Amino acid sequence: MTSPRLASVVRLLQGGTQALAVAMLATYFALVLLQIFFRFVLNESLFWAEELIRGLMVWGVMLASVLVGRARGHIRVEGVELLLGARARRALMQVCDVVSVAFCVLLVVASAMLMDRVWHQMSPMLEVPKWTVYMALAIGPALEALVILLTWGQGPQTEAGGSESL
Repeated sequence: MTSPRLASVVRLLQGGTQALAVAMLATYFALVLLQIFFRFVLNESLFWAEELIRGLMVWGVMLASVLVGRARGHIRVEGVELLLGARARRALMQVCDVVSVAFCVLLVVASAMLMDRVWHQMSPMLEVPKWTVYMALAIGPALEALVILLTWGQGPQTEAGGSESL
């Protein structure tokens, strides 16, 4: 159904997104442990760590949403799907994909407006532009919409990396 080139683009996008999300998770996990050590053992505080952890968490969640979108794993009522035949299920999945892409576009537009409002503001501890954190609210949904569009008509991705057939 899909071309090998398109499938390789999706795999590359998915693999890169997954690697970034895992790296961010590992980084903020290490920072939390380091912060605990500094507070309770050295009786000091890493004043910048909390802000960095918060930013990394936002980026990690928004990048991980790309993986959830590819797996078609967002919250849904599966009981309705079970009552439908294969053809109706396929149509319902396409409606859900349209709604997901529309929501992603809405998030991209809203985050662009938010980035515009905070363009000249700096974060208090790290002194980096605040829009660098809010950009995650545009990048994640944009990539998620792209992955949904590239895998249009395919079923949810299975554990083995393929997709379920409906």
